[in-house]
Amino acid sequence: AEQFAMGKVRKWKDAHKGRASSTTAVPQLRASWDTRIQARAERTAVMAAQHEAEETIRSSKRAEREARLAKEKKKEENKLKGMQYQVISNSSKIKKMSKKQLRQVRKMDTTGVAPKPVMPAAKKGKTK
Repeated sequence: AEQFAMGKVRKWKDAHKGRASSTTAVPQLRASWDTRIQARAERTAVMAAQHEAEETIRSSKRAEREARLAKEKKKEENKLKGMQYQVISNSSKIKKMSKKQLRQVRKMDTTGVAPKPVMPAAKKGKTK
């Protein structure tokens, strides 16, 4: 069984059936219009899903931040509400204070704070 082939034929090798240029498949230079439209649609769907995921993460972080700030604000308000204070009306007292006492003095807006009730002085003399 002689085969007509190009080049030297070896027993362990398949004989060439034709030229190499005729057997190699040339890929298309451009994808077809339908495949391009389909790829574009897939890409836009992936991008939309990605944007949606990013937006949900962003909104959850924003909500967490707002909740944390509200909690801190409420905690500070409660701290100020429970704080004991003494109004210093005589400014000369401040000038006489030591540094340690001045560090504890805090300037505050007392417009919304109700004045603390003053206990009436006990009368001298006999009690009934």
